[in-house]
Amino acid sequence: MSTRDDLLDAARTTVRRHGLTGATSREITRTAGANLGAITYHFGSKDDLIAEALFGELERRVAPALTLLGTDDPPEQQLLAVVQTLGEEFERDRADTLVYVEALLLAARDERYRRRALDLFESLRRRLAETIAALSERDQVPAWVSPEPMAALIVAVANGIALQSELDPTGPDHRAMSSAFAQLLLAVRPPG
Repeated sequence: MSTRDDLLDAARTTVRRHGLTGATSREITRTAGANLGAITYHFGSKDDLIAEALFGELERRVAPALTLLGTDDPPEQQLLAVVQTLGEEFERDRADTLVYVEALLLAARDERYRRRALDLFESLRRRLAETIAALSERDQVPAWVSPEPMAALIVAVANGIALQSELDPTGPDHRAMSSAFAQLLLAVRPPG
């Protein structure tokens, strides 16, 4: 690996262990086995390094879902596969769930990073809305389900499940929560 990659890994490790406030330049470079000047050379500042590490984690976790939404599979399979895949991403790197949550918080607190997170989630939301619209056209979700708000709700639920799994690691399994939500969407019919 390159020094740049070592710094990114060290930043994620440091945030995971100590949170954003404990992610000092010295701790990151010590973990990476690099000198302090490497941060400035590769990223310009510690804040930019941290942002790149955190948003890289967001993008890495969302990328498989975006890929699934681009397949020729039936929409209901796409939706269930996306929910399952997002859950599997959290399971695969459960230790980095805190890094993911920190990235969300950084985007919520800092306008400089908000646009990058919004672009990523808007892409996911748009693709989910297209899938939900296709399900609606096939009468597989109720006509009263509006694709855009439901897509935003799916993204919010996925983010909430990530946070919940950190707050209560012995609570209900995140895969079961994700699956129940997707099944609920496909099963609900309006009264009448």
